[in-house]
Amino acid sequence: MKNLKSGIAYLLIFVSFFGCKKDLLDQPPKDQLTDASVWSDVKLATLFLNEAYNGVPSGFERGFYLLAAATDEAETGYPWAYSQNWNRGDFTPSDAPRFDAPWGETPTPWGNQYFFIRRANVFLEKIDAVPGDEAVKKVLKGEALFLRALFYHELVRLYGGVPIIDKPQSLENTEALLVKRNTVEECNTFIVADLDAAAAVLPDKRSGAEVGRASKAAALALKGRQLLYAEKWTESAAASKLAMAVPGYSLFPNYEEMFWAANNNNSEVYFSKNYLTQLRTHPSNQFNSLFTMGGWGGTQPTQNLVDEYEMTDGVSYNASPLYNASQPYKNRDPRFGASILFDGAMWNGREIELKEGGQEGLGTANDATKTGYNLRKFMDPAIIKANPDNGYNNWILIRLGEVMLNYAEAQNEAVGPDQSVYVAVNAIRNRPSVNMPSLPAGLTQLQMRNKIRHERSVELAFEEQRFFDLRRWKAADGKYLAETILNSPVYGLKTSIDRTTRTKFKLEDRVYLPKHRLLPVPQQERNINVNLDQNPGWQ
Repeated sequence: MKNLKSGIAYLLIFVSFFGCKKDLLDQPPKDQLTDASVWSDVKLATLFLNEAYNGVPSGFERGFYLLAAATDEAETGYPWAYSQNWNRGDFTPSDAPRFDAPWGETPTPWGNQYFFIRRANVFLEKIDAVPGDEAVKKVLKGEALFLRALFYHELVRLYGGVPIIDKPQSLENTEALLVKRNTVEECNTFIVADLDAAAAVLPDKRSGAEVGRASKAAALALKGRQLLYAEKWTESAAASKLAMAVPGYSLFPNYEEMFWAANNNNSEVYFSKNYLTQLRTHPSNQFNSLFTMGGWGGTQPTQNLVDEYEMTDGVSYNASPLYNASQPYKNRDPRFGASILFDGAMWNGREIELKEGGQEGLGTANDATKTGYNLRKFMDPAIIKANPDNGYNNWILIRLGEVMLNYAEAQNEAVGPDQSVYVAVNAIRNRPSVNMPSLPAGLTQLQMRNKIRHERSVELAFEEQRFFDLRRWKAADGKYLAETILNSPVYGLKTSIDRTTRTKFKLEDRVYLPKHRLLPVPQQERNINVNLDQNPGWQ
């Protein structure tokens, strides 16, 4: 495969100083480093591994939208964004959506992840022979195993079974490059084994200059998610329970501010893609914030998602006595106001006018909202005021709130809604800044399943979980929920200039076919490797 071959003659381009210490500055100039010198010094080998952290996927680097815009959560304001291809369902194996970089000719997720898998494989092959502290090397190996597992996790949830490559490939044996796809089950076993090995040697939690590097807690949490996707309920619940038991983690009290740069690597974060510590930034605050504040309004919440938020009594808006059609956003789950900008919201020092004719009104400018709403989650006021195209709030990949919901779902599927399931879900609903009522007692397994699915939809909104949840969750008839939900229209809301009339309108119809549950294997990869089978439904 092209992207695997491209790393054979790897060049040591150290553009990141992630996790570096001061003594690493006293090293030879990077343009004088050779393969031999890198593997003769554990500090330089660490720099080589640091580059693999650049392969960690991030919603802030998908380009002009979050993956939420390829679900019923949101629409993107740009006609050219790859999320539009998802929503029209009009892509092929030759032009499937690419979302690994903000712009330009980006690699496919397949090629991008295998590029960094190779780096992890090279490191694992070389590190044992590198002179240095054996305890340090053991932890570094754990990091490489965690990263390799994370890269395969991303591949499997996008493509299904993929070739398992656990050693650097060589051009000397071209036949060995033509690797067949492994099954999903084989990939699952491989990922879990890597995470088990990583958890056995990594420190429980990182602190100080090591914050942002892989930890035992992160490995256990990712294992819980991987097993959840594999529907191995008992094993998933056990892994997530172990992750929750690691000391030093707690739900961050302020839901909205959890995603701001001032709270990077807060008490809830198991693993994130760090930006400030890598001496680089991302443009997501510019892509997604209001055009009146220097943004482009890329990810725009839908009425579909707005309707998902309960009233503060824990009842849906269309059944609660607290709902008032003339004040539809009053008395809503506080996570709604922390995640979505609506007409009349107070934010960043003033009232937001998403009504028709308002400053940010529907369709009043090229970058204005198409749905009647704008994104608030992740939008850091301090960054937007300073320079929205230089965002340095981290992308959180795994946090305690998700792990608790992973545990609750797996435990409910394994044994039903026991007390531990209630404790996990209620802790999230009772977060100090949320204060939603606890779930009612006596729920059946099906009722609890629906409650957990609802909780994921609002707690994890825009965090790129729903895209995959809809592709793994099934309805009573056995069909994946994506086949219904992603085939349904998405809606927006028009608010009159005097705010007396609010009209729900259909924004667009969307197309989702059963084959869209998985991405097609990129045609360019199959042209190179004739042993790669295509996913079902794709030609």
